[in-house]
Amino acid sequence: MKRIALAYLFYIGCGLALFMGCSKQETPPPVNPPTNPPTNPPPTTPRTCLLSGVSQANTGAKSDFVLSISLNGSDMPTKFLVFDSLANTKIYEANLSYITADSIRLDQYQYIKLDASKRVSVFVTKSDMSIPNTADDHRFVYTYNSEGFLITKQLYINGSATPFQTTNYTYTNSLLTKCVMSVAGNTSLKLLEADLVYDNNTTIKNWIYTFPDAFESNVLNTALSFGNKANRALTSIVTKIYNPANSNILDTWTTNFSSYSFNTDGYIQSINASGDLQQGMAIVYGKTNFSYACK
Repeated sequence: MKRIALAYLFYIGCGLALFMGCSKQETPPPVNPPTNPPTNPPPTTPRTCLLSGVSQANTGAKSDFVLSISLNGSDMPTKFLVFDSLANTKIYEANLSYITADSIRLDQYQYIKLDASKRVSVFVTKSDMSIPNTADDHRFVYTYNSEGFLITKQLYINGSATPFQTTNYTYTNSLLTKCVMSVAGNTSLKLLEADLVYDNNTTIKNWIYTFPDAFESNVLNTALSFGNKANRALTSIVTKIYNPANSNILDTWTTNFSSYSFNTDGYIQSINASGDLQQGMAIVYGKTNFSYACK
């Protein structure tokens, strides 16, 4: 995710003859100023960049996981491709067809609805896309607050009018700091709880979403809008997985994010995620690089 040495020239008497020729004059002749003195170049205007690729490099020089994003002229994604370079295998591909201004079709089983602000409001998919004919129907509904942040996500299964589970998101100073997934209608029956910490001294630009529970959308949300994003560098996530029957903790994922580097336009170029894999952010693990389409 060099130093220039200065050479010193010492001279005695006419030693300057190497460059100027010897002269008996005690002072050198005047030098006329250039008719067009050089000017400093104008400052570079940072470009606007959109994420176009993510790669994990944890097994050597070759990336072991690559996500490629294709964008159209309106900066909307048209294709997501996830490739396992080590196994030389394609593990995910989605081609997006914009049926109407607010409807996107991925395939015969999956589609997305957008709200008036072009944010994802509904995502219909299957519980297991490897066996779509027999898998359950999953309908995710996303709700945003007046400030533009995702505040709830609800999962409906097999056409039920009652949600099966609900995720509530809490923000502090416009940063997602807590995520709690629970059985719908009973917040005491938790399924997942995550706490997020940021470096308030490091500002970032239009990076990825950091939803710890985005199991269904962590590829799609690299280019589709799920509301406002964090503008500070993430430093840690601790996610606890619960057994809702007795509230016992089944597993804990602890991940630290560090070694941020930025490209010349000020966007995150690479980071290091150490510790456990945050499965809701599975695209980021170990040394992770980011590429952009800028204009």
